[in-house]
Amino acid sequence: MTGRLKPTVWPPYGRHVSGPLEFYSAQSPLSRFPEQVDSASLPTDLEGQRQLVQLLLVHWGWGAAYGIDPDQLRKHEQSLRSVREVVARAVEQTGTPITEARSPADRVVGICRHFALLHVALLRQTGTPARMRCGFANYFEPGKWVDHWITERWDGIRWVRDDPQVDSFQASVIKPDFDVNDQPPGHFLTGSEAWLATRSDKLDPDVFGIFDMWGPAFIGGNVLLDLACINKVELLPWDGAWEVLRGPFEPVSPEAVPLLDELAELVVADNFDAIRERYESDDRVRVPNKFTSFLDGIATPVELPV
Repeated sequence: MTGRLKPTVWPPYGRHVSGPLEFYSAQSPLSRFPEQVDSASLPTDLEGQRQLVQLLLVHWGWGAAYGIDPDQLRKHEQSLRSVREVVARAVEQTGTPITEARSPADRVVGICRHFALLHVALLRQTGTPARMRCGFANYFEPGKWVDHWITERWDGIRWVRDDPQVDSFQASVIKPDFDVNDQPPGHFLTGSEAWLATRSDKLDPDVFGIFDMWGPAFIGGNVLLDLACINKVELLPWDGAWEVLRGPFEPVSPEAVPLLDELAELVVADNFDAIRERYESDDRVRVPNKFTSFLDGIATPVELPV
């Protein structure tokens, strides 16, 4: 993570950004808290921030495990895009501040991406450089690399991979033999890391995915989603903002393979200047302000906030 960029590269952020740590410590349009939230009431310690995320959200796939009746599981909430929308829904549900404890049934229903986004927002609120990462985890299903989103936070020396979704209850079920909040290598792979590992035959691409979507096309989609994440455009998994891929069920075209190879190498090298320059200059990978998302398979127009 090296180098400096001209401040004109990202006008949506409305401030001079002199380097990568300053860039990642500032909120994105999607991670900003609403003005109604008293920032002084938000936790500033790592454990408190993680606990707030876990007490505000419940993953829809874990709803039954937390004792939520399926009829009470508001699965449509997983389409909420921004921290502002999540906070508004949480307050609407209980009428209480987001810092107050709530039952699992009263938590906002989301997916791993929402846990990561809210966690990133809380970290950035205290000036901690943080970014979402989209990729795959091998600690939910034996023998599988399951689609998953986590947080990376800068601890002053390195990027620490932190999974804010896994609370003590989930840990008791999946029984990880490592610290999910300071992960050693080998348990989470970004989309780019997975792409390169499978392209070099180190790992089988058919064990990467989720539900009925497995293999190279799904991995390629996560390359693009993760590239957007590290450029602070924190999308939803079903956003279809590109023409590079034809979808998770279609083969990766011969034309797309070298592009994904190049992008994966670029992201893994983690050269901030090069990543920002490529993202801003390549219309094939830069997420437009308006695009089509596919919530439950239904094409839905989206306009991102700025």
